[in-house]
Amino acid sequence: MKLFLSIGVLICLSACQQSYTVKSTPYSLLQDHLFNPVDVAIETPEQIFALPEQTKAEIRQLSRSASSARMKTDLLLNYLFEKKGSSLLYQNDATLTAAETLAARQANCLSLTILSYSLAQEMELQAEFRDIKIPEYWTQNNGQSLLNGHVNLSIVGGKSRGKNGSINYSVFNYTIDFDVQNYKNHFPSVSLRQHQITGMFYTNKAAEAMLQGKDDLAYLYLKAAISMDPDAAESWNNLAVLYRQKQQLGLAEKAYVFAAQLAPDQLNSKANLALLYDIMGEIEKSNQLKRLVAAKRNLNPYYHLMLGHESLASGSAQRAIAHYKKSLGLNKQLAEAMFGLARAHLALGEKNKAQYYLQSAEKLALNPDERQRYQYKLKLLTVAAMQH
Repeated sequence: MKLFLSIGVLICLSACQQSYTVKSTPYSLLQDHLFNPVDVAIETPEQIFALPEQTKAEIRQLSRSASSARMKTDLLLNYLFEKKGSSLLYQNDATLTAAETLAARQANCLSLTILSYSLAQEMELQAEFRDIKIPEYWTQNNGQSLLNGHVNLSIVGGKSRGKNGSINYSVFNYTIDFDVQNYKNHFPSVSLRQHQITGMFYTNKAAEAMLQGKDDLAYLYLKAAISMDPDAAESWNNLAVLYRQKQQLGLAEKAYVFAAQLAPDQLNSKANLALLYDIMGEIEKSNQLKRLVAAKRNLNPYYHLMLGHESLASGSAQRAIAHYKKSLGLNKQLAEAMFGLARAHLALGEKNKAQYYLQSAEKLALNPDERQRYQYKLKLLTVAAMQH
């Protein structure tokens, strides 16, 4: 998970087709004097990926019994998911180092992927980070809108060292992904380098600090993120959010514009910039951005899926139904939208319709586990509805 902040309540905004020309990195936007020193030593890149000595010893012991990359990968998966009967669990929560994730046994996809990479490296496997290009999908936390990204790990079979020092070849490709929402794996992905993942780690930590009201710590993490990967639009967007909160509107505008230059196809920075222009009284600029972003978001089925979830959570089942149907109008294969309709109709006491949409969701589900998940969730919802 990558956290990409909005500056307030999420509304349907729009993208700007202005001509952006990427310039050199504007390090002048880093204004240390606006923040107080923090008596905290943030994680170094080495600490983010470091494994405990005991874990490295266990991995070395496991690797001795493997004679190929495929065997090593099987051992790695067993270590991740069946170690001492305590599987690693996905939880969309705090961002942790590899060692912290091992201790907690649960973390977000970024932290779990970092741990998997470190273990794969210890096993001398060829591992590659992948950034999944999912459409905009938001969650709410403490009044902030968070745009969630997704990363996973690809283990590429090829050259590996056997237990006797010989070179073995076993060509295959295996993806380690901790998110149960399987639809994400059907989107394009791009390779990421380790320094980019480190930048994401710092950006996530900054976003978490901002949600806790720790702006000085957030700035420290954002400086580290920009230093590690200055081409990441998320870091500049979140820096702009931080400046907006401190009423540094000119700095916020420049940071949003630069984020938009770095990622012209992303809408978030431009939507945030529209909100900023509203505050600054630049209404014409704001309206142009809003119209264009709204037009693009209106064509994104996952955006309407998210709006459906938000409406349902706020108690507006009828509005949720409208969004879920809009989502299905754009993509008829979205099982999650069908399940959303089942939940919404159940909230209205319409059990027959809820059952119909549940069955539709099950038919569209990508695998038996997902179908079972839908059935189990609706059973819980039905029991809850009967109790009220």
